[in-house]
Amino acid sequence: MGDALGQVLPLALLDTLGVSTIAIPVWFLLMPSGLRFDRVFGYLALVPLGYLLIGLVLLSTLAAVREDLGSALDSPAGDTATGVAGGALLLFAAWYGLLRRERPGSGWLALRREQTVGRSSTAKGLVGFAALAVVLEATTMFPYVAAVGILADSALPWPSRAAVLAVHCLVMVAPAVLLTLARLASERTVHRPLRRIDDWLRDNARENTAWLIALAGFVLLSNSTAYDRITGLLSSG
Repeated sequence: MGDALGQVLPLALLDTLGVSTIAIPVWFLLMPSGLRFDRVFGYLALVPLGYLLIGLVLLSTLAAVREDLGSALDSPAGDTATGVAGGALLLFAAWYGLLRRERPGSGWLALRREQTVGRSSTAKGLVGFAALAVVLEATTMFPYVAAVGILADSALPWPSRAAVLAVHCLVMVAPAVLLTLARLASERTVHRPLRRIDDWLRDNARENTAWLIALAGFVLLSNSTAYDRITGLLSSG
């Protein structure tokens, strides 16, 4: 289990920079008044639970279809699909990071924050927002998907795989939990650092996501013959 943890924990640290794991909690903590800390902690419990459930489903699915999937990916059609998917992700990353512009929505966002962690919040609103955050971001949490792949390929028994995955999910939200505890203990001390973190995440969210998408695209492309052809052309030129 130690080897698996050594491989998975660095990926978990990357996942601490996700929108659902740090940006949204910081956004909650910057609420000017009426913040309910029990709702924030509830969100920080629901998010890792949601990712754990998704990860366990993926582990089960990978175990069931691994051989068939491997044969399909090794075929000419699978190789072509891998190269096309990698190239498409690279193009999407360029569009998302360089060309796409954010749409204003601060009014709606402020209302959602109030309904999730404010005085008028409800348990239903909290669960719904946490589920939405996990589902929307799950497709871009490439370090998490990579960790699931590592565990699927490991020789660990199922309970050990699930335990390592649970540790990964807890590490993902650990910085947000520490920030929440600090905000609860001393609002004045941590408000300015939280504001700076929030500003940085907001200003760089699109670029950070684009880099993650581009990394996934490069990994896919590099595992296809198209990558060998491209590098061959570049080296011969």
